[in-house]
Amino acid sequence: MSYPQFLRPASLALLIAVACQPRGGAEARPAPGGGSKAGKIASGGGGHGAGPARGDEAGGRGGGRLLNVDEARKFALGLINRDRATQGLRPVVLEDGPATRAAERHVRDMTKHGFTGHWGSDGSVPELRYTEAGGDDIVQENAACLADGNERRINDKGPFDSAEIERFEAAFFNEKPPHDGHRKNILNPAHNRVGIAFAQAEGTHTVCVVQEFVDDYGSYEPLVRKARPGQVVRVAGEMKGPASFGGIGLARTDLPTPRRPDLRPLSYAMPSPFVSYFPAGYKTPAPVNVSGNKFWLDLPITDRGPGLYEVQIFARLPGKGNRLEPVSMRTVRVER
Repeated sequence: MSYPQFLRPASLALLIAVACQPRGGAEARPAPGGGSKAGKIASGGGGHGAGPARGDEAGGRGGGRLLNVDEARKFALGLINRDRATQGLRPVVLEDGPATRAAERHVRDMTKHGFTGHWGSDGSVPELRYTEAGGDDIVQENAACLADGNERRINDKGPFDSAEIERFEAAFFNEKPPHDGHRKNILNPAHNRVGIAFAQAEGTHTVCVVQEFVDDYGSYEPLVRKARPGQVVRVAGEMKGPASFGGIGLARTDLPTPRRPDLRPLSYAMPSPFVSYFPAGYKTPAPVNVSGNKFWLDLPITDRGPGLYEVQIFARLPGKGNRLEPVSMRTVRVER
């Protein structure tokens, strides 16, 4: 039996750029304005926090308000939801758990080492950092920081200038095609949560930002963090309305190794599945068991050698027709 159109392998391809997304995106570029070089950020937060600064409470170098960490996060949420509202999109809410922890880890790393990108100085990638922080959904990362490679001490406690935060947001939201990946990230209707972190390098006025969009559409049983080639692992969970289960994919990339900043590409592509599993009735190596909203599969970690394997869960979401969208992406280290 052949794949229906929405299950063809091409439909499962995932692409990420500096506005880290499953498809499309735009490479990071220096943010407009003065000060130190900084990569653009495609912010992805939202909520019901403070609105944009108008310079009425001066205190920061840029004429904005000086905000502590919590205030800065609420401010950024308000900016993103303001922009989403222009397109009739629902607000997203702050995720204070794994997504924020992953964002904090990466923003500290970029600020300390003076770079912008998705690869950490330790070679980690967004989905690995999110998994190691305890996350089990999918994240799409947005990052903005320095680009000179200088080592600095960092301040991640604040205060942060609201004008700097608003400057980045305006740049992202006003992007024009074809370099509008950050704007698309802001306006992705599938996003419903976000983790946000800030840091500032001593001696600069640039506020470094990492935002981790989360698409939360299911609850999943814990997955092993490490495995052996050929080991069978249980992948199981339950989809939340309005999502319905679609399939499970397994991808592989190299194990992370430290990289110098100049050897870390700005763009990043999540690995596409090399094998995919679907419910009975579709062409599949083994059928995924499905009962109502629940699903489970004993998944073999195919022996393609050591690597960072990624267990991906796909679902159908409202407004996407029969297209399958990734809603969970967790990593498993495989070492001999």
